[in-house]
Amino acid sequence: EAVVSTQSTGELVRLQEEQRIHAFALLAERKRRMREAEESGKRQVEERRRMEEDEIWRQMVNCHQGTMETYLEDIISRSVSRTADEQARTEIHAKAEKINDIAYDMESKRDRLQSENMVAELVYSFLLPEVEKETLRENVKREQRRHILAAHSVIHGQASGIEKEGGSSADSGN
Repeated sequence: EAVVSTQSTGELVRLQEEQRIHAFALLAERKRRMREAEESGKRQVEERRRMEEDEIWRQMVNCHQGTMETYLEDIISRSVSRTADEQARTEIHAKAEKINDIAYDMESKRDRLQSENMVAELVYSFLLPEVEKETLRENVKREQRRHILAAHSVIHGQASGIEKEGGSSADSGN
């Protein structure tokens, strides 16, 4: 009996020890799950924060890229414009030199009568259009004046007719 009691006591201690170990294992498992849940929440918060920072970074890069593209377009545009101006000036100077050379060459080959004819043609081409414009302006002014006078006479004629009607109705009322 003492052996059975010792065995029972040993078995009871072993069973209690197993229960205690099982309880510790359950407690450890519970703590592990809670830590994993906390870490998962932290990871989700960190992931959201990282996504927000990435979006901010993307928008900032897009803004800088747009600004840079505009800046480069302005530089290229100014450069093209400056180059076109320089090229146009160069071409104009070259053509002006050719025209001057031709004019000097013609001047050296022509006599006094031809020079006077050329001057007369230039004066004619400049002055006659101006004279024609002035004549046209005078004609337009004359026509406008005629229409204004006609409008005044119509208006004054109607006004005097109204005054006469108003005067005769006032007389008939007495």
